[in-house]
Amino acid sequence: MPAPPRPAQAEPDRFPWVEVFRGLAILEVLFHHLSGRFLRMVEQGSAEWFLLVVLNRVLHFAVPAFLFLTTVVLGAALIRGFHPLRYAQNRLLRVVWPYLLWSGLYLLWRYHEFPQWFDPGRIPHQLLWGKAYFHLYFLVLAIQLTLLLPLLLPLLRWRLPFWGVMLGGGLLTLGVYFFNREVYRFEYPGSVILWYLPAIALGVWLAGQLERLDELLRRGRLAALGVVAVGLAFYLPNAVEARMGLPVNTMAYQVGHWLYTTAMAFLLLGLAVRLSGSPLAPFLRLLGRYSLQIYLIHPLVMRLLERTPGFPEPLGFVPAFAIYGVLALGLPLGLAWLVRRSLFSRWMFGR
Repeated sequence: MPAPPRPAQAEPDRFPWVEVFRGLAILEVLFHHLSGRFLRMVEQGSAEWFLLVVLNRVLHFAVPAFLFLTTVVLGAALIRGFHPLRYAQNRLLRVVWPYLLWSGLYLLWRYHEFPQWFDPGRIPHQLLWGKAYFHLYFLVLAIQLTLLLPLLLPLLRWRLPFWGVMLGGGLLTLGVYFFNREVYRFEYPGSVILWYLPAIALGVWLAGQLERLDELLRRGRLAALGVVAVGLAFYLPNAVEARMGLPVNTMAYQVGHWLYTTAMAFLLLGLAVRLSGSPLAPFLRLLGRYSLQIYLIHPLVMRLLERTPGFPEPLGFVPAFAIYGVLALGLPLGLAWLVRRSLFSRWMFGR
């Protein structure tokens, strides 16, 4: 997933861990997609297949993590001051424009690949749900979160107690789950911002507590690890069985996923803060600075490699995996760096 759009008020100097968080998260996105791609290279049920499935499912927390970070950073900026016109202009440039542009480019690519299956009548539907290509739904969520956060400004300013915010978020989440199951089934729940309320609730609470962030990370680390373990115990077995095509307990799957991903977002923040002063920080900040570009382009690089006859899959699993990873990360990163100061970058990526 890409870096959430960066407001002018939330410069890296104020929050030096932001770009590190983005860098870690975009690496998670890349390995999640790579593991899903290479599952098709191994026999289902083999030891290698199970290893890749577990890796793929464990690395399935980027979307809640990025939404959590967006809520923390934008929430802190909104607490300091909300200027509706500036906020709207910033979001239009950094979220809406890249989403529309890259949705159009990926729709053209889909038409190039499969003209016989391309249906122009479905384009409004695909744009609404972020389905122009498999990864673009995150930007639909970012747009929805952009609209939601100003409505949460009273909660951001009141600094409610942790358990009150998380209990309220959890109860609302269960309400959304049962509404989706019993009343109105969302066509794509993962493209609806209400599906991520636990991570957003944690971000809302933390946005008002950043002056004591180090203390909160230290005190909450063990509890978050415990929540991760409990969440995985419910989520991972069901996720593996779902990948095998077996029926699963959807409530156990979803509750486990909410617990796991929300706690992982908190732990990822702690890791980002710790690494922000390490020798790895410059590299991770570089990835974080250009994470939107990496996110937008890397599926196209992977697809082009997949269409290349005789390369790199015949080299074997490990070399092919490495080549995919290096090119899917390196080519978008190199392009983003080369055009970073040009109008091309602003027009293509909104920054």
